[in-house]
Amino acid sequence: MANIFGAAYDFWKQVKEVSPRGIEDEANSGFKIALVGKPEDRMRIKEAFLTDKATLDERDEAEAHLREFDTVPDPDTAKAFAFTIYTPENEDDAIGARGVGSVPITAPNPAKLAQAMIVQQPHLSVALGRRFPLFRPFACNRIIQDASRTNAQIALISGLPGVFPPAAIILPASSIADVLLLTKNQLMMVMRLAATYGKKPAYTKQIKELMGVIGAALGWRTVARELSGFIPVPGVGLAIKAAIAYSGTLAAGRSALLFYQSGRTPTPKEVQAAYKEAEAEGKAAAAAVVKEVTEKDEVKDKTENEKSED
Repeated sequence: MANIFGAAYDFWKQVKEVSPRGIEDEANSGFKIALVGKPEDRMRIKEAFLTDKATLDERDEAEAHLREFDTVPDPDTAKAFAFTIYTPENEDDAIGARGVGSVPITAPNPAKLAQAMIVQQPHLSVALGRRFPLFRPFACNRIIQDASRTNAQIALISGLPGVFPPAAIILPASSIADVLLLTKNQLMMVMRLAATYGKKPAYTKQIKELMGVIGAALGWRTVARELSGFIPVPGVGLAIKAAIAYSGTLAAGRSALLFYQSGRTPTPKEVQAAYKEAEAEGKAAAAAVVKEVTEKDEVKDKTENEKSED
């Protein structure tokens, strides 16, 4: 019992170390976007960015991040903008854009443009998603993928079991210290998702949402066991743990995202589907690692055999 309370206390300390203020600052990044073209063409792109989901407050806030030009601004002026977007006269024509110090973007439609802008300036994912609803799916996908990759790297480097951190409260004591190292990254991921959807990051509120949405920590342990049993090749234990960490974070992010997208707690079936999808991706990632390791070993053995023959 003491171990359980100790684990809960350690988990809560990790929660307290996550800075909602830092994420709020990230969401309120002071970026500017220049829209260049005829007024009606600029309006078309602006409306596409806002979509019909934008509230009046979101529209007002978005205006603070947009500047409109009839002609291309001079180079010195352009430096003040994260992106300069060249609106086409024909709705079916490609949209051009360029960010500071980055390659030009050519996109067939506003959605593809939003996706490319997130790829070029990932540090603006939360801020762009918060101001413009069109960016939210791409921003949230980037947030979840980045967190999943980071946790996989942590597991790979440290050799930790990548199970879902809140499950530390009910896991054996031997697992608790390892699991806590992944907690902070997942909590930050959930707060970033919340901020992208216009919610104020606050660890008390998001922890309640997180625990309510993910809920089935024991269910994730089942996924972890399945993934662990999937790898038949010895010597790739770290790869297994990296795949589990990636998949666990992916499932957590997608389940939390369902909450923010719909404004309701996902059904058990929806959460289960998120876990199943993550499990499938985890298996695919593990299989790819096994193939890579096997091929490297075969090449190494072949090289050593050739040297011995010489």
